[in-house]
Amino acid sequence: MTNNQIDPLFRKAEKRLSDTWKSVYENKQTELISMFNAYGDRAYGVWIQDFMAHVIEPFQQEGYQVKAGFNRHNSVENWGPPEERERCAWYLIHDHDGTPIGTLVLQIYHSHRSFFVPRAPQLLLLQVTERDDILSALSQASTRVRWDRKEVRNLSQEPHQITQWEYATDVSLADCLGKSESEHSSWPLDEALSHWGRYGWELVTVTPADGKMIAYFKRPIRSP
Repeated sequence: MTNNQIDPLFRKAEKRLSDTWKSVYENKQTELISMFNAYGDRAYGVWIQDFMAHVIEPFQQEGYQVKAGFNRHNSVENWGPPEERERCAWYLIHDHDGTPIGTLVLQIYHSHRSFFVPRAPQLLLLQVTERDDILSALSQASTRVRWDRKEVRNLSQEPHQITQWEYATDVSLADCLGKSESEHSSWPLDEALSHWGRYGWELVTVTPADGKMIAYFKRPIRSP
């Protein structure tokens, strides 16, 4: 299957996801909350199974084989705090002869504290089809965290009663370090750190990486 063949189907699937995930979430919320209270994360599997049946239809209509539902074995969950945990579930795309030709990945964010989806799920498309290759691709943040994909947050239950933080990194602080001890406390380094401090950022830690030094900063999120 060429990119010209799969891209229009993928875009249609994205549109289906955008149209259906929240309607299912809202229409069955009482049922799903009750299920979560009784069985925990199984409720998310039921929610996914419901809307994914619609999402994969564009592929099925063109004769490609994609199984809907939710198979926990075909998913991985490694990232994020318990209030906004990221899980990626994958669905193999088979051609008319049953040969796997690509992988559709559903990326969801969900809370382990209550039944709540803090941001809209998204779809990813991978060229690999073997389990180890899929896991390897998803283990790379650049596969899952994309600057060119709009983030849509569900604001109905945003936690406003706790201090929230935002973080940033700087990979250029090592440029301010000279070779002598006196240069390590020189004006360039002081100025670089103060530049962050002027905007409320606090240095948390530094980590060497590939000859550079990564600095991690944090600050409380300001109220609007």
